[in-house]
Amino acid sequence: MKLKIRCLNKVNLTILLLIAASGVFGQLTGTKHIPLDYPTVAAAVTALNLNGVGAGGVTFNVGATHVETISSTISITATGTAGNPIVFQKDPATAGANPRITAYTGGVGTPASSGQDGIWRLVGTDYITIDGIDLEENPVNTANPATMEYGYALYKASTSNGCQFVTIRNCVVTLNNINNALGGGPMVDGSAGIIVMNATATSAVTSLSVVAGGTNSNNRFHNNTIQNCNTGIALIGYAASSPFTLADTDNDVGGNHDSTGNNILNFGGASGAINPAVAIRTLAQYNLNVSHNSINNNDGAGTNHPNILRGIYTNTATSANTAITYNTVTLHGGGTTHHLLGIENAAGSTPAANTIDIHHNTVTNSTYATATTGGFYGIRNAASAATVNMNNNSVTDNSNAANSTGFFYSLLNSGTATNVTMNSNIVSGNSTLALTGLFVGIYNSTVVTNLKINTNTIAGNSTTSSTGTYFAIYNTGAATASIRIDSNFVGNNTTPAFTFNSANSGTQTYISNTAGASTATLSISHNDFQGITYAVTGSGNNTFITNTAATQSQSINANTFTNLNVATTGNLNFFANKPSALVKEVKV
Repeated sequence: MKLKIRCLNKVNLTILLLIAASGVFGQLTGTKHIPLDYPTVAAAVTALNLNGVGAGGVTFNVGATHVETISSTISITATGTAGNPIVFQKDPATAGANPRITAYTGGVGTPASSGQDGIWRLVGTDYITIDGIDLEENPVNTANPATMEYGYALYKASTSNGCQFVTIRNCVVTLNNINNALGGGPMVDGSAGIIVMNATATSAVTSLSVVAGGTNSNNRFHNNTIQNCNTGIALIGYAASSPFTLADTDNDVGGNHDSTGNNILNFGGASGAINPAVAIRTLAQYNLNVSHNSINNNDGAGTNHPNILRGIYTNTATSANTAITYNTVTLHGGGTTHHLLGIENAAGSTPAANTIDIHHNTVTNSTYATATTGGFYGIRNAASAATVNMNNNSVTDNSNAANSTGFFYSLLNSGTATNVTMNSNIVSGNSTLALTGLFVGIYNSTVVTNLKINTNTIAGNSTTSSTGTYFAIYNTGAATASIRIDSNFVGNNTTPAFTFNSANSGTQTYISNTAGASTATLSISHNDFQGITYAVTGSGNNTFITNTAATQSQSINANTFTNLNVATTGNLNFFANKPSALVKEVKV
């Protein structure tokens, strides 16, 4: 018996050695075809995970029009390297629609579950490209928890193994926006087209405390169409401490050209939604780029969202640099008291020579027809960074129907940054109805060191409110070094500044500065006012330039006023200045 047992063990040992050898020498390389070499993408991934990738990497060409329905989440655990990358792509030699993978039926997870339902995930894998492969919810999954929580997901394998150098591009992800359930831990609310998570796939609602190697960094998401989700693209990282080497770094949503931007469409809108919806959401991301994306939560094929609705939301990232540029955002609210925010940045607080760049974005054609007290933010920065640049943005042709104390803020800085520049922006064609709160074109509401609000155009805006208050430019923050409100156009020779379409009794102030330290210099100069129009005679006071701050010096000169039709029985003041005894110089 002992002899037989020993022989059996030798046989087993030989088999094990053969298996081990096949694993070494069976690494996948070169070009594989689906469905020729592997019948499905799922089968190819199984082989990849078993054998790994060999010298030169492996490319899986998936035939155009290929379709498959998976029975469980596709999960890649194999990793590529810079020299041995992994590529899954639509076969460039075939014509037709992108390959399409349909989700399994009967999901059991929710955004608050440790194990979530999804179509395709990467787990601690590097140097992988997925190009032109579409994902879709199974039409049988019509309610939670059956619906998928994500299309594509990047998870960490451990605290020391994140996903790096992953590219997902040219894909269409279509889920079910009925999934609006609250997320747990790092997971965002509802269904999400693409997620990058500081969590493992098996503990998706537990944030990790990362060590070296555990970041999700250098990932690219370009030219994808994400639709019918509650959240479009979400990047949620680890809140590392300075010097932030353990934080997600250099992730890119949209690239540097219109051809690489993502389209995020018809998101949110679940009936009776009790949680927010957002197109792009981030947390704890460093050197982040969010650019050239096109966002519309209801292009005619969606539903207005009845809760908080955001286009781009870059949440906190201590001392981070962030770029939000060349995006186009359109939002349609379906709530009453909840706010709409085209672009909101909270990344970058705790100044450390960092810069927040928010430029060349367009927030346009947004509507909030059901609002009562709900407010509208076109573009808002709430980060107290070293430098905040909010330049060359356009907030145009948006409307808020709030019939009570709502507000309309086109561009707002509420972060106590060192240097704030809000230059060359256009605020035009926006309207409010019965709003009794504020309408503000350019607004700084907090203490900064140096404030520049120059060369902006605020024109063609209007209201039917009987009591609402209008400011073209409004500063209530006590800048400590300098305030420059110069060379702005409040109206121009083709478009009036503001039109009151009902008998308005509100006190209107077109450029207003109410704060500034005794150490600050103030300039309100070379501004041009044209076309204040009361279509119906009003009764409110009108002041074109007012300052109530006792700054070190004040220069208010070379301002011009043209073609004004201020049909009001109230007082009309061109200048109202109340300097204190601290003022050393006043020029008017």
